[in-house]
Amino acid sequence: MNSEPITSQDPQATRITDKRMPAEDLPYPLGKRHAGDPVDDNRLYGLLGNEALFEHIGLRPRINVPTRDEWRAFGGRLNGEMFAGLKKVFGSMTDIEAGRSGSPASMTSDAEFAAFGAGQSISPTDDPAHFFAFRSRDAEWIGFRWRDESFRFRRASLLGFALETAMPARCSGYFQLWAVCVLRDEQTSKAWLQNVEAESFIFDGQWTAEVAFELLSVMTNVANFFGTTLTARQFSDV
Repeated sequence: MNSEPITSQDPQATRITDKRMPAEDLPYPLGKRHAGDPVDDNRLYGLLGNEALFEHIGLRPRINVPTRDEWRAFGGRLNGEMFAGLKKVFGSMTDIEAGRSGSPASMTSDAEFAAFGAGQSISPTDDPAHFFAFRSRDAEWIGFRWRDESFRFRRASLLGFALETAMPARCSGYFQLWAVCVLRDEQTSKAWLQNVEAESFIFDGQWTAEVAFELLSVMTNVANFFGTTLTARQFSDV
């Protein structure tokens, strides 16, 4: 895929190479397809740029804090922690490209994001609420963007996600997010059962119902957006 910006075409124009994900072809309200849509419809909806489609995934759990600034700071910390964890696990299992706005890895530019914000409210890049998943229009690349940092990798390498929630009993509880990728090397130390590579990170050191709900909702959206699976498990160490 050519990673240079496509400046000669209208980003909103449908291209024969545009590819929707399975959830987008399901009928509403399960997916986005409406009864009047053509059978071969491949239109992409949302924050659509020259190279990629972006989906906002900012975590903002409805917690009780004294001020709005504290609420925003809490959500910003969660977003930064999640981005760092995702970058670490994918970087350990598959080849990733990282960069800032305007780089091939970002698949966008500051000017393009400014245009996105002209029609709706989008947090600026210096706001920790600026957290997105993205995929190339042809669905060959997928990645994540937080503030002005991005990383991407081949969609074909991703098999799915698993979210494990440990509810508090003898401990304070935690969330563990797994990513699972195709096996690159049978001898690799990351191989699990010799058929996949799987890696995880612990997300937030204390369980709360608000974060549990928000995290499951966000990861469901990410899995659907990437056209992959999410498995959710909940347990307690009683």
